[in-house]
Amino acid sequence: MWAAKKFDSVLPNQRGSGGSSGQSGETVHKYLGKVDLKDTQQVEALKDSFCNSYANSKVENMMVITRNGEVHYMTDNNPRGVDCSYLGGKLKGSYNIHTHPPDTTQYSFSTDADIPAAFADGTRIMEAVDYKYRYRFVVPENITFEQWDRARSDVQDHALQYMAERGMSVADIEENELHVIIEETCKQLGVTGYSRWEVHK
Repeated sequence: MWAAKKFDSVLPNQRGSGGSSGQSGETVHKYLGKVDLKDTQQVEALKDSFCNSYANSKVENMMVITRNGEVHYMTDNNPRGVDCSYLGGKLKGSYNIHTHPPDTTQYSFSTDADIPAAFADGTRIMEAVDYKYRYRFVVPENITFEQWDRARSDVQDHALQYMAERGMSVADIEENELHVIIEETCKQLGVTGYSRWEVHK
């Protein structure tokens, strides 16, 4: 079954730990075929294969599964971003996952690139993975990006307070500040689609 095979190693529509900054290398776009979206075992195997292949990559990689089951892989060989804009309308309703390299990960989604891009291009479910965590954000259908970002800005102004309420200290800022900001923003808006879990011990 092709879905379980390893992958070949190799701003509106940009995902990335560094937004649109950084120098791009060789751009690679691959159409990998189709997957039956009803076959959850095959879809999950495909996601796991991507994570196993690229979680520790030094550049950003991305896989998109369209609402019609097309599977696309892309990289710009850039440690700070990957551009998926060539897929255009195929991003609407899609599931996509991208990597955050160990040296640039913010231990969550970037609020200046990942989240606005997901709202803008119509993504349904966005995931990211790095050497330590996997992240998931189900884009809310009843909230605009402007509403989300306004709430995010308010939460960010009091991030240390929200971290303290979760028993965290200044020592936890690097790994948890952005995660807490997104988690608390979603909580205040009544959005339940954000999660982060550890993938490598």
